[in-house]
Amino acid sequence: MKKTDRKNKTNLVVNWPKNIFTIEELNQANPEFVNITLRVRLKKAITDNMVSELGYLHNGKGRPRLVLACSPITQEHIAEAKSNGVVLKDGLSVNVLSVTASKEESVITMAESTKSQNVTVTL
Repeated sequence: MKKTDRKNKTNLVVNWPKNIFTIEELNQANPEFVNITLRVRLKKAITDNMVSELGYLHNGKGRPRLVLACSPITQEHIAEAKSNGVVLKDGLSVNVLSVTASKEESVITMAESTKSQNVTVTL
């Protein structure tokens, strides 16, 4: 293929998975991307804190595969990663917010006294 016959694919949007994913799964979800372009966008998303590293999967041979998740990392992401055999990253922090709903009842009591007055108007 000649360089001039190539179709330039710019302004593509990455489809980020909702659950945990690896780079291979990200490539399968975005087939229109060239692998190196997708890796560069992933690196930028990690530095912008849009995507976080959960840990890695051992393959037996070679380099372990990174396991990623869209930020913020929740307890569901960690539970799914543990069930898939992911070795979690050291110092992984999860923001847990506990929200308690309290209902304050304000009672306004007003004592109204009604006085009847008889007014006589003479014309």
